[in-house]
Amino acid sequence: MKNLIKIPTKIVTYSQADVILEDLIECKQANDQIIEQHLTDQLDETSRKEILDAVGATDFKIKSPHTIVLFDDAMSIFKNKMNPLFKKLIKNRQPRITYFLCLQDIIGLDAAIKSNVDSIYFFGAFNRQKFNLFFYQSSIPIDKEELWSQYVQLAKREALLVKYNEDGTTISVIQ
Repeated sequence: MKNLIKIPTKIVTYSQADVILEDLIECKQANDQIIEQHLTDQLDETSRKEILDAVGATDFKIKSPHTIVLFDDAMSIFKNKMNPLFKKLIKNRQPRITYFLCLQDIIGLDAAIKSNVDSIYFFGAFNRQKFNLFFYQSSIPIDKEELWSQYVQLAKREALLVKYNEDGTTISVIQ
């Protein structure tokens, strides 16, 4: 996957994720402070490298860089509400972090998480029953039959992206 994505990436285990996210948040705050207070020249090389490596940057030109965090097979996070990763997702006040949660099944996903979802990717190969389950659990503000008719037209390696907010709901095919 690293060969396909031309942005800085880190692959870590779930047991490492909380510590890595804490470090990332701290370094993003330091990055912003360095830029705001023009402290670039006062940094030693070790601190400079540590901060830039953590935020995935090569210099201090971008204030508040955005970070994408992808959790593969994310249901393990939701099995224990005391899990620090679960708490981070509920709190969700990290500086410019977007979380992607890959789920095989939406049942068991906490209502507090569902209420913060604004985009859902429906990948192909679900039968009608599984599709209906996802649809009702996600509370998508669109007609189910309209969405199903688009879903069954998906080609291999395509997905439906359903985005919704106060401005309305949009559906697009992602290839």
